[in-house]
Amino acid sequence: MLGLPAPPQLEVTRLAWDLCAVLEAWVELIAPLDWETLTAPTPSRDRSFRNLTVNTFHPIELLPGAFETGTFPWEPERDEEREAAIRDAAALVAYARERQLAWQGWLLEREADLVERDPAVESPRGPITYANLLASQRWHAAFHYRQLLAFLGGRGHDLTGALALSSLGELDLPAEVF
Repeated sequence: MLGLPAPPQLEVTRLAWDLCAVLEAWVELIAPLDWETLTAPTPSRDRSFRNLTVNTFHPIELLPGAFETGTFPWEPERDEEREAAIRDAAALVAYARERQLAWQGWLLEREADLVERDPAVESPRGPITYANLLASQRWHAAFHYRQLLAFLGGRGHDLTGALALSSLGELDLPAEVF
């Protein structure tokens, strides 16, 4: 499913923690930005940081439930509705941070369970193993994080201290950023 090889079970915790690292880096990247920057259209189909944040972080809040229930009810077509409720920079940072911390907390509690079992999950794109779902969400978050970096770098922002995606191991991101 999704063209991803099934990761060995011992690798699933690395995928989960890599995802946590990308989310944390994302929050740190957007935290100092003003609302104008967060809502400016980017070369990613004119999507703003606000939209990309919702598109990346909403599925993360669904991951614990997917592990428990075997269902991943992600509806990205509703992202605009979700983002409309976020009306300022502080609210966007809070939205992302809450989901990042919830994922981290769940992972701290359930990490051993990830190694013990790899449940089948029904997603909008068909059945997938939980490990492959984690791999796809890790890739998705890294792909959009790289877009944020490119956009900010192109506007002269100092990206010193930003997460180097190469530290995550094989991501196989396409050469095209946008």
